[in-house]
Amino acid sequence: MDRVRHRTASLYLFARFGDTWRLGVIAHPRLGGWMVPGGHIEPPGETSEQAALREAAEETGYRARLLSPAGYALPAHYPHPAAAAEAHAGGAPWWTVRMPVGADGRHPDRHEHIDHIHVGVVDRPYGPVGRREHPFRWVTAIELADLDAPADTRLLGEALYDLVPSTAANQRSRPARDEALRSELLRRHDIDQEFRNALPDLVTDDVAARWAELDNDNTTWLEGVIDRVGWPGRALCGDDGAGAAWTLAQHADRQPHLQEQWVSLLAEAVTGGDAPPWHLAYLEDRISARNEGVQWFGTQFRRPAGGEWAPVPIREPEGVDQRRAELELNTVAEAAREIAEARPRKP
Repeated sequence: MDRVRHRTASLYLFARFGDTWRLGVIAHPRLGGWMVPGGHIEPPGETSEQAALREAAEETGYRARLLSPAGYALPAHYPHPAAAAEAHAGGAPWWTVRMPVGADGRHPDRHEHIDHIHVGVVDRPYGPVGRREHPFRWVTAIELADLDAPADTRLLGEALYDLVPSTAANQRSRPARDEALRSELLRRHDIDQEFRNALPDLVTDDVAARWAELDNDNTTWLEGVIDRVGWPGRALCGDDGAGAAWTLAQHADRQPHLQEQWVSLLAEAVTGGDAPPWHLAYLEDRISARNEGVQWFGTQFRRPAGGEWAPVPIREPEGVDQRRAELELNTVAEAAREIAEARPRKP
C-alpha cells in the first residue's frame, strides 16, 4: 500500500542584526528541540507560500517576507531526497523534499511529508511582534552548530547563512544613481541641521512656527520622493544622500503615519544592504518611544525642564549596549555624555 503523504511547508527565517545574520527557530511542542517554523498546507486551496507565512506568523509572531528561489542545490549529504516540484503561480519554494515522519495528530501511522522549503526574512526583528504559539529565539551560525536541532535543520541552515545575504541584496532593485535627487537631499539636510543647531533653549512661538514649516515642507517633499522611487538608499543617492533621507524621515514627527509607513521600506533597504542598520534602529526607537514610551537601542534622549539628558526607558536594558555594539554604536553612557557636551544647558 502506498505511504500516506501530507503536503507541508517550512520556512527558514533569517534576520539581519548589524552585520550578523540569525536564523529564527521555535521550540517544538511535541518532538522537543529547536526547529524552523512550518506545518501542514491546509486544504482546500492554500498554497505552500501562504502556509509558510501563516505558520511563521502563528509560531513566531513575525510577519515574514519570502525570498524568491535563487536556483541553489541542496547541500551535499542533506538527508531527504528531492521531490517533484509542483506548479506554482507564485511564491515557489526553494526546494521540495520527501521527509519520513512518525505518527502525529494528522495520521496514526508513519507517513511521509512532501515538504516545501521556503526561505524568508524578517526586516524588522525589533519591530512589532504578534502573539506566538511557541518559545522562539534567533541563533547565529555558531549557535546553530551546537543547538539541539534536527540534523537537516542544522545542515540546511548552515548553508543558508552564506546564501541569504547575497540573495536578499540581489533581489533588491538597484536603480541608476540620481545625482539631482542626492543634491536636493543634501541641501535640505544642511538647512535642517543648521536650523536645529541654532535652536535656543526657550523656543518662542515664532521659532516654533518656522520649525514646523521647515519640517512639514521636508516631509511633504520626501513623501513625494518615496511615492515615486521607494526608499532612497545608497544605490540611488549614495551614502550621504541616503543619510540625508534618513534625517528627514527622523524629523517627520508631525506626520507619524508616514514614519510608520517608511520604517518598513527602510527595513527592507537595510536587509538588502542598501542602508546601514543603525538607520533602522534610530527610526524604530523614535516610533516606539512615541507610541509605547520605550525603545530598544537607547537612541532617543530627552531633557526635562531643569534636568539632564537621559534616554527614554529601554526594553531589556541589560542587553542594550550589546545591541548597540552590533550596529557599531557606542554605549548609552557614552552617547549621553556626547549629547550633554554637544547641547549643554544654556545659562
